Amino acid sequence: MKGIVAFDLDGTLLRGRTVCEILATPCGRLAEVREFETTSPEAAIAAGRSAMAGWYRDVPMQTLLTALESAEWAPGAAQGVALLRSHDIEVVVASITWRFAVQWFAERLGIRRYLGTDLSSDGAVVDVWPRDKGRWLSDLALELSVPPGRVAAVGDSVGDIELLRAASFRVFVGHGVPAGISNIHHWPNERIEVVAKRIIDAWAA
Repeated sequence: MKGIVAFDLDGTLLRGRTVCEILATPCGRLAEVREFETTSPEAAIAAGRSAMAGWYRDVPMQTLLTALESAEWAPGAAQGVALLRSHDIEVVVASITWRFAVQWFAERLGIRRYLGTDLSSDGAVVDVWPRDKGRWLSDLALELSVPPGRVAAVGDSVGDIELLRAASFRVFVGHGVPAGISNIHHWPNERIEVVAKRIIDAWAA
């Protein structure tokens, strides 16, 4: 394996509405989710996730999955992932949103490894936080015997700082690079296949 590239989901591989906003629509809870997404304390986020888990129990899972079809992919997402995989680079998704949704998007790109907040059949929530993303990527790189110089991460928000820190090649596609992180490539709203090509070219140099 020549490397590993980890993508965030909301705002990175997806643009426009977030996964939680999309899932809220068939539940009739869009306004509540938009208010929830302005929350930052972990206790409030955990409470919001528990509330969402309750909403989802009243909606068939297939209805929720069908709603995901309305998501707006980032330009060039499929092409970029395919280009990386064609160069023997492992592509993964590290997200804090619902794992069942992350899996749905990952499978459409042929991605086998992904991280997300788990929701069990009994409604229990196993939280994933931004700080978990970097640890997960580091552990995965070790598991796959990928050297540190061949680990890349792509994110768009302050929630991706730990993910980016776990990589040697760091790409930020959002606006306003967060403080506390250095050696970062800032390519706001860049097409994903352009990001992929730049990573490949850098590693080939």
